[in-house]
Amino acid sequence: MSFIQQINLANIDLNLLVVFDALMSERHVTRAGERLGLSQPATSNALARLRKLTNDDLFVRTNTGLQPTPLAIALAQQIQPALRQIQTALSREQNFDPTTSDHLFAIGMTDYVEFTVLPGLLERLERVAPNIKIQIRSGDRQHLLSLLDAGEVDLICGLFPEQIAWHEAQLIFQERYVCVCRQDHPLIGDTLSLEDYIAAAHLLVSIQEDMVGRVDKLLAEKNLSRHIAISIPHFLVAPSILARTNLIATLAERVAQAFADSQNLKVLPCPLPMQGFSVFMRWHRSTRDRAAHTWLRGIIAEVAIAV
Repeated sequence: MSFIQQINLANIDLNLLVVFDALMSERHVTRAGERLGLSQPATSNALARLRKLTNDDLFVRTNTGLQPTPLAIALAQQIQPALRQIQTALSREQNFDPTTSDHLFAIGMTDYVEFTVLPGLLERLERVAPNIKIQIRSGDRQHLLSLLDAGEVDLICGLFPEQIAWHEAQLIFQERYVCVCRQDHPLIGDTLSLEDYIAAAHLLVSIQEDMVGRVDKLLAEKNLSRHIAISIPHFLVAPSILARTNLIATLAERVAQAFADSQNLKVLPCPLPMQGFSVFMRWHRSTRDRAAHTWLRGIIAEVAIAV
């Protein structure tokens, strides 16, 4: 039986759950209090009451801030979605009209999704919802998932293989990889063999900022390797580098095709069989039926079809 099932809710102050949620997000007593409009002593007092209620420390002080105990993590998985549902129930927009609304949506996206989806999305919004405002939050996959669970974004778009019970998701498009180099590359013609691919010097786009990519793991399975001359964390600079060097890169096809003409690049099939990737839109289950959110998800899905 879980902690939540063992207590009588009538006997506790439910505001403590709001404090718990803030502490989980901020991992700092003072910042959690500021978020809720409470003083530091009041927040500390609430934490003490939570500890007594659960018979657990809940948060342990470290050099990097408060770290939740295993019980706190388990409680958060139940409490945070419940608080989001209560918030939604109390602030549900029944009469959302996109043609007149000035609603601000916060959306989490990787830079790749920003590049592929945002231009079409903003073009559509200019026509059908000119007063709507968009705030983009960026970061890696784990950061975007954290923003969604903390209620700091309305939805996120990217590569999310995780299955999370309180999330819902929709596939918006699929992507594949291609090889890219300059049109007058001295070693690569209209076709690209695996031998030529391995012999070339490579540019790697690595969000992790390392020197190993998916290609290298596939090559290792064949007892092969390649020379990576440079690793960069953002893909947008890659086309300019490829246009002025003899490097080649393995990039998402939509990115390669977008820059092929302006940068005089050659786009070729990968000689190494590579599985593409799927881009998903993901949102918190508590926002499922909110009119504004439902509308936004529909617009993004429609835009993604044309990407």
